[in-house]
Amino acid sequence: MPKVLVSNHGELLRHFTAVPFKRLGLELLVAATVDDARAKLREEPALAVLDAEQGGFDIAKAVKAANPATRVVLVAGKRLTGDQMRAVAASGCDELLIAPMTADELYDVVAIQLGEPRPGTEAYAITVELGTQATWKKVDATVSNLSVDGVRLMITEPVVEGQPVRITIAPEGETAVTIKGSVVWAQPREGKTVLGLAFEKPDDKAKAALAKLTQWQVRRDGERTRIVLRGDFTEATRFDELMPAMVGRVVFDTAQVTYMNSLGVRAWCEFLRQARIQGYEFHACSIPFILQASMVRDVIGRGTVTSFFAPFHCIGCDHQEERLLQSAAILAAGLEPPVFKCPSCGGALEFDDLPERYFAFLEDEPQ
Repeated sequence: MPKVLVSNHGELLRHFTAVPFKRLGLELLVAATVDDARAKLREEPALAVLDAEQGGFDIAKAVKAANPATRVVLVAGKRLTGDQMRAVAASGCDELLIAPMTADELYDVVAIQLGEPRPGTEAYAITVELGTQATWKKVDATVSNLSVDGVRLMITEPVVEGQPVRITIAPEGETAVTIKGSVVWAQPREGKTVLGLAFEKPDDKAKAALAKLTQWQVRRDGERTRIVLRGDFTEATRFDELMPAMVGRVVFDTAQVTYMNSLGVRAWCEFLRQARIQGYEFHACSIPFILQASMVRDVIGRGTVTSFFAPFHCIGCDHQEERLLQSAAILAAGLEPPVFKCPSCGGALEFDDLPERYFAFLEDEPQ
């Protein structure tokens, strides 16, 4: 059960009692004062979520001094001065949030900092079997690409074109689905075989499982619908089957969108124009999605981006990583990106793009 040190902040404590957090099984260590927070550090929390107005900057420094591996999230107010932005970097915190925030925004950050899966990012296992004249033989295999039509595999033994193969997909916590196919091409490589497998008319259950893993997943969350989008948006991507799910308020999670070409952008924008949605937001947007949204405003349509990933780089040791940023935090700082402490060398982990280009999608947002 992960221990989380949290400031005695009404909004934070209310969010930590929301349904999604129950899945994480957290043990909250609520600190009423700065001295109380310092005392609770002896319990070695895995994460600290601290109110900047309640001594959060000083507590963050104490947390990192006591145990550099403890992750720290600072929660600040609506306006950040230049001095406060510099204090964020000096505190050694790993993330910055602006209050008020939604429970979803807090959950995304907490899950990422604790290394837990966010909704719709659960792992899945694949078992591969080669067909022979008499039976099926399980083989070691690595999946390099999975789609609704087939899969590209690397396996440890020879395979011939036309050979039957079946794969069993087992999403975490769900019933496994087995799909048959045949090898359409095979190439030897470094003692192994790379092959392309085409599926043989998967049934509706198999299609639904494949769509969930490779294109999108629809989750009902109270009065809202959460759409987790995945993979590449190209000329082959169709969003028609998503239309029936566009009811009420919708949250789009695009963290797993890996590529968008011009035709994919056009198809997505047309989908948003046609969808009759009461209102919608974008959470945890991937870098490819944000790059397109900053060039083509229709990528987010009438919606708003609440959080997004951004590239960061340490000049000192060349460490690179993506950080989840809250739109409200960037707006509160006048579009100035935060500077974090590099987890590798302790140097400055700085935003690795041009703010005026990357944050262009925020230009129409009230500051």
